[in-house]
Amino acid sequence: MENQCKKIKEKIVDFKRFGCTLTALSVFLYLGVVLPVEGKTEIQTNMLMAGTMVLIIGSALFFYKAQKYHVQLTEYEKDD
Repeated sequence: MENQCKKIKEKIVDFKRFGCTLTALSVFLYLGVVLPVEGKTEIQTNMLMAGTMVLIIGSALFFYKAQKYHVQLTEYEKDD
């Protein structure tokens, strides 16, 4: 049981780290959308915005999964 709790804690930390990384990457892509650059086409802007949205959705999924594992961990600790 302790080994399983340790694995779940590690998963929580990993998923939160992945979520933070994807959030940071989406910020950089969004800056590419907002900042005016000479020669940037509308297609490039749309691609950057689509990439930003995909990364934000991925980040939200990782944070959701971390929260789900956190609830599972509290149930395991409550049973002990």
